[in-house]
Amino acid sequence: MLKILLRHYKTLLVVFLSFGISTYFFCLFFLSPKYQSVAVLYPPNTHSYSHLVSAGMRFGYDKEIGEHVEILESNTVKESLITKYNLGEHYDIDIESPYYHDILLNKYDDNISISRSINKSIQIIVLDENPKLSAEMANSLINLADNHKSEIIHSNLKQATISSKFSYLNKNKSVTQMSDSLISLRNAGEVVWNLGEERKSGRYINYEIQYRKELDQMYGFKTRYEELESLLSQEVPKSYIISKAIASSKAVFPRKGLSALLMACIATTIVIIGLQLKEE
Repeated sequence: MLKILLRHYKTLLVVFLSFGISTYFFCLFFLSPKYQSVAVLYPPNTHSYSHLVSAGMRFGYDKEIGEHVEILESNTVKESLITKYNLGEHYDIDIESPYYHDILLNKYDDNISISRSINKSIQIIVLDENPKLSAEMANSLINLADNHKSEIIHSNLKQATISSKFSYLNKNKSVTQMSDSLISLRNAGEVVWNLGEERKSGRYINYEIQYRKELDQMYGFKTRYEELESLLSQEVPKSYIISKAIASSKAVFPRKGLSALLMACIATTIVIIGLQLKEE
């Protein structure tokens, strides 16, 4: 091997330089540079409806982080970003192609990624030929995900509120009927005063006990309904943005120097192997 290197060093040097330089200029003139923008955030703790307001004061736990990543990667958020920045046209995809949507989503996934860091934060990484647009898309994803999450929570809250109101009104109607029945029983002589002391019949006492149980349940339903109705007017906590994405002035692709060095080494290695086989 050493003899080959010494004997053909000029040839190997020419191969190394020619492939290295040609690869560098190929990357420079024929490959579009891509710029990377990174946004870092922590999702808020919005797991429990009954603690939405106070939850806004804390970062989310593993469950909330996982849920927020899924929201960021949801088709709804993807479609919102695609529509907002007209990515089909931006990525120069033929709209007449029968695979237009599949190609668009594959291009989206190639350029936009969501990941969790070891510190349990969420990173949004966007690659694009336009550094300003790259940063704008990363920051927009945060807002789009927050809005989608808010829509989901409020939709569920609205359904829960309607259900809770229905339960409360039904129980209130039942309690009102039982109250009227107690009055009728009292008027029918089921409750009398004897020697200054109120005496109730067994039937009245049993009915009154049941009435009080129903009344307690009604107040529970009422409290739950009022709590949910109040939460509907509350704003869902937003993501805690640790680091907003900014436009980068340095392209991350292609790495011209590294690519040139790699291709030069590969070409030189192939030539060395060829020379060695020839001499054998």
